[in-house]
Formats: sequence, C-alpha cells, structure tokens
Amino acid sequence: MPFKLSRMLAPWVALTGVLLAPAAMADTAANYPERPVKLALPFPPGGSADTITRSMAERLQAQLNQPFLIENRPGAAGNVATRYVAKAQPDGYNLLVGVTGAMAINPNLYKLDYDPLQDFVAVSMMARAPVVVVADPQAGIGNIKQLIEQAKAKPGMLTYATNGVGTSHHLAAELFRQAAGLDMRNVPYKGTPEALQDIIGGRVPIGFMDLTASIPLIASGKLKALATTGTKRSPALPDVPTVAEAGLPGFSADTWVGIFAPKGTPRPIVEKLSAEIKTALALPELRARAQTQGLEVGSSTPAELQRFVQEESVKWKRVVNEAGIKLQ
Repeated sequence: MPFKLSRMLAPWVALTGVLLAPAAMADTAANYPERPVKLALPFPPGGSADTITRSMAERLQAQLNQPFLIENRPGAAGNVATRYVAKAQPDGYNLLVGVTGAMAINPNLYKLDYDPLQDFVAVSMMARAPVVVVADPQAGIGNIKQLIEQAKAKPGMLTYATNGVGTSHHLAAELFRQAAGLDMRNVPYKGTPEALQDIIGGRVPIGFMDLTASIPLIASGKLKALATTGTKRSPALPDVPTVAEAGLPGFSADTWVGIFAPKGTPRPIVEKLSAEIKTALALPELRARAQTQGLEVGSSTPAELQRFVQEESVKWKRVVNEAGIKLQ
C-alpha cells in the first residue's frame, strides 16, 4: 500500500515542485544579496575600468546593503578573470566586469575552454569610451587627412603604437587601416605608458591609445589628438573630431565595459541586478566623475547587452581574419 500510494502521489509532488519553483526563485531575488558579491575585473587597480567599477560598487552596496567587492584578476589579455567567472557558481555572487577584448576579441585569437557568448548571461552595460588617435606634435601629422596622406605616400613605412597585439586598441587601429585602405605597421608595447612615452619621444609618430591615459598629455601639449574612434565626440575632448567626421564615414570602434554573470544564474537575480545598476549609474556625481576620464556611462537591459556583444563578436572576427592576426 505505501508503495502504491507513493506512486499515486508522485505526479502531485512533481507538479507542486513546478508550481513552487517560480515563487522560490522570486523569493531568492527578493532576498538577494544575502552576503558579499564579488566582481572580477581583468585589469590591475587604477585604470578607468577599475575606477568606474568601484564607483558603481559603492552605489550598489548602499542600495542593497551588502558589500560589492572588487577582485582584480589581470592576466592573459583578460582571460584569467573571464575564465574564473565562467567556471564560478551561477548564484549571483560571482560577477564579471567584461570588456571588449575578453568578451568579443579573444575568442578569435585564443583557444579557450569557455565561450563568452555561451557561458555568460549579460546583466548590464556600464560604460563606453573611444580610442584616441594621437601623434607626436613634431611628426608633421596634424589631422586624420594628413595621416592618411602620409601612409599612402609611403606604404608600409608609417608605424603606429598600440598597447599590444590583439588588444582592443590594436583592433581599432586595424579597422582604421582597413577602412582607409592603408599599409601601416603596428609597434606593440607591453602597456600604454611605454607606448605613450615613445610617441612623446618621437620614436613612433602616432598611436591608437587609451583615452583616459592620454587626456593629461593632450592637455599639456605633449601629444596631438587627431581623432577619437567613437560614434560621437568625447565630452572629455569636445574639440577633437571623430574618425567618421574626419574622413571615414560610419567608422566606429568603442571600447566598453559591462557586467556579466555565469550561465545559469537565476533570471530574477539578473533582472534585479540590471535594475539596480541602472539606478546606480544614473547618479549625476558618478556620471560627471566618469566623464573627466573620457568614459560615457550608460546602462542597458540584459537583452540589449547580449545582442550588442554578439554584434561586436562578428565585427572583430572579421577584422582579425582580414588582418591575419596571429598570436605567437
């Protein structure tokens, strides 16, 4: 009899579980977070992505009454932090500060044991920034038109500095080169500071550089800003045209920062996080502080960010393949 009764009750138990699951998930989201949340960042402390993430984390902590802790995990062009979160428990307590290179470029350059498009769920965009095309003021290149003229006059002779092969800045330069039909040579550096010093020193005439790091040098006259690569002018450099304005209509190569969670993170938690991030990023003081670093702060829905990353992946795959970029 007990055996038969258990068989009779089994469908009802299963049905009850199905009916209760959404309610349980809603309760999980309502109570989330119940302990500190970790944000893995693929850069060392001090950069623009680190700064905006810390500002946002402070606001989220105030809104949700739990610490949001930054874990700087640099290495392997962003793959260290990205892989760590891809393999983490999908419970909303391990989040990734995803960036252009790690999410949309690296899958085309590295053999990864995870897939940024498949192993993460998008939460919200956080900020975007253009790359800035700069020149040594003594190089005789005052604008994008002159840059293109010099490159075409001496194919293969004009060099440009970037912060490494396969970085978002290198890919922005490759997109520019392809769009303008130029033959230029990349001079890759281990980081932005080294590249900037060699441009200032006249060893490389131009560079495709991080906007935040370049702003003080542009303001002091040590660098000449030729253009920025975004869809619109940067508020940090309002007098500097975009590449599109300067002669390549439709050109766009922003770098960006967004928040992602491991695949399987409960949807109500993702939606709650996205809404809270939107509230945090709307704070005028936070947005104004970010603008001084050349960052355009802005949130998105999870669906909008997911669609954007897919489009970026297609775009940068095409650039990588056409340029024939190979990592040694």
